[in-house]
Amino acid sequence: MIDFAIEQFESEQSCTEFIFRSKWPEGYQCSRCGSGDYYTITSRRLPLFECRNCNYQASLLTGTIMEGSRTSLPKWFTAIGLVTRERGISALELCKIIEVTYKTAWLILHKIRCAMSLSEGETVLCGIVRIHAACYGRPHNPSFLHHPQEHPILVGAMLDGNGLPIRVKFEKVDLADFRGHAVLRSGIASFQEQFVDSTSTYDVQSIPAARFAVKRFPPILKIARQACSVLNKTYHGLGPKHLQAYLDEFGYRFNLSLQQCPPFPSLAKLCLTSSRITYRALTQCA
Repeated sequence: MIDFAIEQFESEQSCTEFIFRSKWPEGYQCSRCGSGDYYTITSRRLPLFECRNCNYQASLLTGTIMEGSRTSLPKWFTAIGLVTRERGISALELCKIIEVTYKTAWLILHKIRCAMSLSEGETVLCGIVRIHAACYGRPHNPSFLHHPQEHPILVGAMLDGNGLPIRVKFEKVDLADFRGHAVLRSGIASFQEQFVDSTSTYDVQSIPAARFAVKRFPPILKIARQACSVLNKTYHGLGPKHLQAYLDEFGYRFNLSLQQCPPFPSLAKLCLTSSRITYRALTQCA
């Protein structure tokens, strides 16, 4: 079932009107000279806006993740809506729904995930912060030895006064910072440096760095298990190359739910304010 919000974007015109309002909420304004007086050029599939003052032409999709794409806007907005579902959507499912090739569906989803990753990369946890080691992937015969199918991750949570998470951050751990089933101090320090505000309150000694540590924090464990369950059910096993993008996708949706933000408008706005990324850049991401 497609989110009801997608029904607003069934035609190219409704999509272009939404993008125009999102880019210029106060009305068109030339990015070069600041003039609000313009012509609309409709000879192309999507309109161009030409400033009457300096003749600068602005494309509707410039400065969005859709820039350069030949896929129709209704299909893009359908994909954005489906990504906001609690379990997300795989490229195999998406290509059947919006009737594109698997490669196109994969590219659309990874462009959306790239925008999510950039947003999550700016996440800073502050106040009371707890960090927990977890693991994505589980071999058929688990043991205390590290298995290639297991990928260590750290989950950080910002807590409210009742000790409940109000924002989370997932980060894949570099194997150089991992030994046995424990994240090394270097891995924890790296996470803290990137994602924890220096004035926050946390006790380094209380961070369960090992998967089988005794002093584990149940709320974070529950979130980590939920993330792994959702990723497995939707994508049926992920390798290390793009795992961070999928973790960021889950984290983005989860944080929106914690903040009670409507997911579709939030993600649509993010996609319309995130820069273009190419297929080559996505496939070269490690």
